[in-house]
Amino acid sequence: DVMAVIGQMLQFEEDLNSSHPKKITVKVSKTNIDLARQATTCLVEKAPMLEEYFSIKFEKRQVQTVQKKAIRTLFLTGLPVLLDGHSPQPHALPIFLLRLATEVNWKEEQPCFEGICRELASFYAEAPSDNTAFLEMEQDDSNNNNGKGNMELVGEKAKRYIQHILFPGISFLLVPSKQNFSDGAMLKLANLSSLYKVFERC
Repeated sequence: DVMAVIGQMLQFEEDLNSSHPKKITVKVSKTNIDLARQATTCLVEKAPMLEEYFSIKFEKRQVQTVQKKAIRTLFLTGLPVLLDGHSPQPHALPIFLLRLATEVNWKEEQPCFEGICRELASFYAEAPSDNTAFLEMEQDDSNNNNGKGNMELVGEKAKRYIQHILFPGISFLLVPSKQNFSDGAMLKLANLSSLYKVFERC
């Protein structure tokens, strides 16, 4: 339920920023419900274009409320496959939906497409992680009396993902632009054809 997850995310952020950060409420305030409804309305209007160009699929379904009333609400039913074997992290979905509705310039074509691509990139950029690395860090801190520990910020799950999915995907799919080399975003270390010439001379 798109409106529900956006509303809950807004309420969660409001509770964290309140004077009582430990008091997390389940009930969403009227203000956040209205904001979530506006964001959902925007996504309803843009749903056909999002599905056609980006494979972001929404579907309106009839659901029953607690008061036994039948209402039609928007559900997210599909996301694009940007990299085979990789899925975005579920906890980032509410902010992605909210930013898709509020941070994209829907009035102009090129800025619109750039904005959607940027939000998709941000949503998919986070690698899968587990809590084992952080648990091990805490355990090392508690057990280590000398102040030195073998702390790793990346867990085994993330390491396997980077090695077997991310790096092969980069080597096969990434086509950097000339601007990436001129602005320092990427650095050319070697060229395979040049290396062959070196080996031939040897």
